Amino acid sequence: MPRDFRADIQALRGLAVLLVVLYHAHIGPFGYLGVDIFFVISGFLITGLVRTQLEQSRFSFWEFYYRRAKRLLPAAYVVIALTTIVAPFFLSDVGLREFRTEVLGALTFTGNVVLWTQSDYFGGAAETKPLLHFWSLAVEEQYYLLLPAFLALVSRKWWLSGVTSLLVASVALCLYVAFRHPSAAFYLLPTRFWEMAIGSLGALLPASPRLAAKLATLRFPALGLLLLIPFGPSGLQNPIVDAALVCLATLILLLAPPWNNVAVRGMARIGDISYSLYLIHWPVLVYVRAAWVAEPPALAICAAVAFSVVASLALHRFVEEPFRQGFVTSRGRMASGLVAATALLSLAPSVDLGATESRPGFSDVRRINYGLGKACDITRGSPPQGIPEACQTMDRPQLLVWGDSFAMALVPGLAKTVGKAGLVQLTMSGCLPAIGVAAFSRRAASPYPRAFGEDCIRFNDSVLAILKSRPEIRTVAISSPFDAPVSNDFMLLNRRDGTFTEVETSKDVAAEGIKALVEAVRALGRRVVVVAPPPVASFDIADCLERKARGSVMLGRYSDCKIYVSDYLRMRSRTLELLNQVASKADVEVISYHDFLCDDTTCKTEIDGKFLYRDSGHLSYEGSEVIARKTGLAERLIRAAR
Repeated sequence: MPRDFRADIQALRGLAVLLVVLYHAHIGPFGYLGVDIFFVISGFLITGLVRTQLEQSRFSFWEFYYRRAKRLLPAAYVVIALTTIVAPFFLSDVGLREFRTEVLGALTFTGNVVLWTQSDYFGGAAETKPLLHFWSLAVEEQYYLLLPAFLALVSRKWWLSGVTSLLVASVALCLYVAFRHPSAAFYLLPTRFWEMAIGSLGALLPASPRLAAKLATLRFPALGLLLLIPFGPSGLQNPIVDAALVCLATLILLLAPPWNNVAVRGMARIGDISYSLYLIHWPVLVYVRAAWVAEPPALAICAAVAFSVVASLALHRFVEEPFRQGFVTSRGRMASGLVAATALLSLAPSVDLGATESRPGFSDVRRINYGLGKACDITRGSPPQGIPEACQTMDRPQLLVWGDSFAMALVPGLAKTVGKAGLVQLTMSGCLPAIGVAAFSRRAASPYPRAFGEDCIRFNDSVLAILKSRPEIRTVAISSPFDAPVSNDFMLLNRRDGTFTEVETSKDVAAEGIKALVEAVRALGRRVVVVAPPPVASFDIADCLERKARGSVMLGRYSDCKIYVSDYLRMRSRTLELLNQVASKADVEVISYHDFLCDDTTCKTEIDGKFLYRDSGHLSYEGSEVIARKTGLAERLIRAAR
C-alpha cells in the first residue's frame, strides 16, 4: 500500500484542526473529537512508515526519533517559549505555579499526565491553562515510543493480531475506567491507545483493491459522520461511542482510494498549517479570555482566531518548514540545541515565580480552603467510620458542619467564633448533603462519574451513622452550592430499595433527598439548618482580585471584580428555587449571605482589603473568618436550627 503524500489526508488534518479551534472558540459542543481524527491519522501514517522501513531492512530507531524531533520540537519549543514570556502579564500567582508544571510536561511530552494530576475538584479551570493542549501531543509521542519497538521486536506474522489485541484491550480498559475515573480515561495513553491503534490496524492491513473499492462507496457517509457528529452527537450518554464513530469514519477515508478535487486541495492548505495552528490557537484564546476576566465578546474571539491563523502561517513558514527540510543537518547539533532549549525553557517559569515571591502573598490567600484540614475532605471510596481527630475542635463538639467543599469553606470562620460549643467537620468535595440522592456527570474528564455518585450516597449514610453515635452533637448545619442537582450538565443517581437509578436533574428529586436528610437528623433528636452558598460570578473572583491588585491587563464589564446581583440571580435561579422548595417541604431555615454582602446592584468580593473568595465561589480562609465575625454566623446558625 503506497504511503506517498496524499492531499486527502492533509485535508483531514485541516478538518480536524478546524473542529478543535471551533470547539475551543465555543462554536460547536463536541469539537474535541477533532483530536480523535488526529490520533487515527498519526497511527496510520507512522505505522505505515515504520512498516515500510522494516520490510526494506532500513529502519533505524535513531533516524526515526531524529525525524520526529525535527518535525515536532522546533515549532513546539517556539510556542512554549513565547507562551512563557507572555504568561506573567496574564496569569495569577496560582496560575503561574501550575504553568511551571505545564511547561515541564510539555517539554518532556508528559503533559497528559500533568493535566490528569491537575484535574481534581480544586484544579484550575481548563481555560486558564495555556499549555493544556499539549496533552494530545504527549499521548502521540508516547505512542511513538511504543509502536516502533513493538513492530521491530515482534515477528511480522503477529503484527496484525498483536495490534488488534492491544486495541481491544485498550477499548475494554477505556470503558472500564471512563465510568470510574473519567479524567484518567481522557488523558492517559492506555485508554487512548485504541484510537491510534485503529489507524495502525489500517496501515497493517494487506493491500486489497476490492476492499478499497468498497470503502470508496462509503466515503461520503464517512465524511458526513465527521461533519455531523461534532455538532450533532449521537445522543448516547457515553462520549466513547461518538469518538469510536469518528475514528472509524476517519479510517474509512484513509483506506479509500486517494481523493483529490478543489475542495480537498483547499482544505489541505489548512492541513499544511494544522500543527502550527493547533500549537498557537489555544494559548492565544487563554490569554484573551484572561484579559477579559469573563467570556470575551464574539469579536475578540474572532480576532484571536484570525491572529492564530496568521501566526501559524508564520510559524509554519519560518520554523516548521526550514527544520523539516533540513535547516539543521547535523544530528549532534540538533540534539545539543534541543537539550539547551529544554534547559532554558524549563528554567524560565521558575525565574518569574521567584520574582512573584516579593509581591503580596496571593498564593497563601488563595490556598485551597479545606476547613480544619485536608484530612477532613473525605476521599472517594472511603466513607468515614468515625470522626478524625483533626476534624473537630474539641472532644465533645455540639455543632456539625455537613456537606461538600462549600461547607468546608464555612468552617474556618465558624471554628474561630463558635466558642465553647465546639465544631466537627464531615465533608466530601462535590457531594450533595442528601439521603439517597447524588449528582454525577457523564462529561469526559469530569471528576464526578457515576461511581462518584454511589460513593457520595454512601458518605452521607456514614455521616448519619456517626451522628447517631455522637449524642453530644445537637445542631447540624448543611451547606453546598446546591447547583449540580438542577444543572443540565449533570444527572441524578437516586437510590430506591437499595437499587441505584439514573434520572434527569430535578428540583423535586433533589428536594426530596435533602428533606430525607433533615427528617433523618430530626429523628435522632437533633436540629438542622441549611446554609445557602455565597453569591457567585461567571468568572474566577479571586483571580480577578489578584490580577487587579497586580495591575495586570483587564478588560470588560467585570474588571472591577464585583458580582452583579442580576447576573447572580440569573445564574443561580434554579438553585434558589430549590432552596425555597427545601425550606417549604422540610420546614427548615435557610441562612443566606445575600443581605450582608449585596445591595440592590452588586455584591462585595473583598472587605477591608481581604479577599472573600479563593476562586469563583468558595470562600477563602480570610473571607470565611471575616464573614463569620461580622455576621455572628455561628450563633445565628445555632439559633435558627430547628
